[in-house]
Amino acid sequence: MSVAAWLHLDAEALESKAAVTAWAEFRERLYADPTLNVRRGDTLRARKLAAGQGRPLMTSARRGPSRAERWGYRYVLRRGLEVVAGMPGTTVGTALTEGATVAATADALLKQLARRHRARSTPTFAVVRTNTAAPTWYDITTSRQASHAMSGPDNTPEAAEVTLLEAAEFIAYCAYQHHARRRNRRFLWQWFAEALPDAEGPLAL
Repeated sequence: MSVAAWLHLDAEALESKAAVTAWAEFRERLYADPTLNVRRGDTLRARKLAAGQGRPLMTSARRGPSRAERWGYRYVLRRGLEVVAGMPGTTVGTALTEGATVAATADALLKQLARRHRARSTPTFAVVRTNTAAPTWYDITTSRQASHAMSGPDNTPEAAEVTLLEAAEFIAYCAYQHHARRRNRRFLWQWFAEALPDAEGPLAL
């Protein structure tokens, strides 16, 4: 099974940077949380958080996080989903395929979204990252890869590329665990549905 997810921002949310601000404020709360050791500049990777990976507290003599600290890092995923649920001007959706690669699933989703937005005559750009590959820009209303230069320095999706790809990864990882039901991640099975009950899909690709 391969699961893809998207975080859609409408024009107003993108222009106001409300979603970007919400995620930045979430990160600030993590920096200030005394039960975690998250530092500015850290990348929040969903897979590592789900495994409870993180730094032990500064006061700990342990080489790795304690059991309680590991659960604190895992719960960052749930907290992140709740932040996404409250982002103004955003919607969430998922799609899945059976027996396809992650790249093929992402490509099929882009094509389906492109058909939708062409029918609505709504110009739309997408930033896609599969696994740890570098993000790629697409003009999905023309189904062409877009030049990164299309993102401007101040009021375009460039800031969202850096900030909201983390949020999108939280969505995709938790959606996958929701559908795949991996036993070693039982605690994640319901988080996606509970935090994002209005998510679209899963679309069958």
